[in-house]
Amino acid sequence: MPKETVSGNVAILSAMLRLVRAYSQGSYRDVPESTLVVIIAAIIYVVNPLDVIPDALPALGFLDDATVLALAVRRSRQTLDDFMTWETAAS
Repeated sequence: MPKETVSGNVAILSAMLRLVRAYSQGSYRDVPESTLVVIIAAIIYVVNPLDVIPDALPALGFLDDATVLALAVRRSRQTLDDFMTWETAAS
């Protein structure tokens, strides 16, 4: 897997985690409920060791994680962009 893809996925996952944290703390609530569910489900899938394809398999093990993450990003891209804009302005 190209290094850019891995670092990009880590950045996206980090943004998702920050969004969930901000939402749970009440500091950012501009998230549709369905999008929040998609983001939380993707996070759980990525961190859960019980995947469709086990992570122990070289390269293939992380392919399903990357696919789930890509689908979640596709579904929540605008919300993530809005959150990161808010986050930048708030700091």
